[in-house]
Amino acid sequence: METLSLKQEDCGNKKNYFQSGEIPLSARYIYPKLGEPPEYYLILFLGDLLVLTLSFFLALFTRNLLGQVFKTIPFYSLSQGLSLITSYWWLFIPIPLTFIYHRLYDRRLCFWEETRELLRALILAFLGIFALIFVKKLGPQISRLNFGFMFVYAIFLLPAGRYLLKIFLFKFSRYHRKALIIGASEGVECLIRALEKDKFLGYEVIGLLDDNPILKGKIIEGKKVFGSLRQLNKFISFLNVDTIFLNSASFENGKLAKILASIQNMVKEICILPDFKTFGMLNTETQTLFNEKLFLLKTRNNLKSPTNILLKKVMDYTFSLLLLPVLLPVMGIIAIFIKLDSPGPIFFVHERIGRFGKRIRVYKFRTMYQNADQLLEEYLAKNPEARKEWVLYKKLKCFDPRVTRMGKFLRKTSLDELPQIFNVLKGEMSLVGPRPYLPREETEMNSYQHIILLTNPGITGLWQVSGRNNLTFRDRIKTDTWYVLNWSLWLDLIILLKTIIVVLKKEGAH
Repeated sequence: METLSLKQEDCGNKKNYFQSGEIPLSARYIYPKLGEPPEYYLILFLGDLLVLTLSFFLALFTRNLLGQVFKTIPFYSLSQGLSLITSYWWLFIPIPLTFIYHRLYDRRLCFWEETRELLRALILAFLGIFALIFVKKLGPQISRLNFGFMFVYAIFLLPAGRYLLKIFLFKFSRYHRKALIIGASEGVECLIRALEKDKFLGYEVIGLLDDNPILKGKIIEGKKVFGSLRQLNKFISFLNVDTIFLNSASFENGKLAKILASIQNMVKEICILPDFKTFGMLNTETQTLFNEKLFLLKTRNNLKSPTNILLKKVMDYTFSLLLLPVLLPVMGIIAIFIKLDSPGPIFFVHERIGRFGKRIRVYKFRTMYQNADQLLEEYLAKNPEARKEWVLYKKLKCFDPRVTRMGKFLRKTSLDELPQIFNVLKGEMSLVGPRPYLPREETEMNSYQHIILLTNPGITGLWQVSGRNNLTFRDRIKTDTWYVLNWSLWLDLIILLKTIIVVLKKEGAH
């Protein structure tokens, strides 16, 4: 490949380039800067330091509040807290060391991945702190309870602090990583949307390259396909590209390897988008066979493990029992309003498909009139457009003649699903899982059925936080399949937190 680079007079001409897609012939290759701007690391470190200090003093405040209840806990003043930090500063050294070890300063991860790494680093760091207190016999001088509270506060405050700080930093183009996508085959739209929406990553997609002449000049999700890979080196230099996203679906293996070899030392990072649409990549790790210099991708289906199934059940029962005292009064009030709104039972009990295809009876608050099927048939017969919508989504978004006034409110807020907590306690459902499918939908699940039915259906799930009723039936099936193949307890926790946000915002509810 030709390696041309940029002359001084071309530096101010980039705007014209973006319009024409042509690179000046005078461009020559310039090696990119390595790493982030120097102050980036310092700002992140100081941000972490500020949050950890806040966590320490909040922990001190909490400990003193407990001391007012339990008189055996001695009072620590603000000056004593400051004295502890200055006198025993070396106790805090495990925190930056574990952060550096987990590469929390030089990697760009999405928010949930970074939060998981922060949690792992904090656990390791505080184990180190408690070990130092034990080895140095500092128990009488230092409150271990204070460090315990500090750990709890840091778990919540550090991810929130990093989120706010990075969103602020990435408002400035200096901290963006300019990204070029190689390969504009079908499906690259999802990648562009993901990178553009996730402001926490700080990537700026500047365009695409593809050898297919038909695609040249095409606009995909607002980004231009500039041309072929023939002048890839010039593109990287002229546009100051930091990151290459390589869409593997666009190339054969042999060509992919050549492209990788040619650009390995030209950019800060290369991200390969594999062509594994239904592969469980979230639980995948690399393994090296040194003798033959081979790399393997090793994936595991976590829901095939009895230990993981037990952990999922423990989480379901624990959360459900903790929520039950709060939910029962709310459910009692809802029951009264349902009775006042329309004649009929409070609960709607429907047969659904459970784990391994077992039929289960799912509880919901009644949201429809008693003659709902008749009302639906009459409405679909009179409205062909509504019938098309029903066939595509199995839902009616704008108007559903079957739904009561109270039912509309319950569906908008997802409160109609609260009684399913009893299904969870019976072991028939999970807090998080695939959508509970109807028996008549079993044939439409096709080859995905054996994967989806590997676990209990859920009150909420990835389908709930990925568009809810805005997803087509086929999209819901693919989403549920992805969830099962990539399942982990961490994924369940993320979905639970996202469900709260989605329900409060009423996204996709009908």
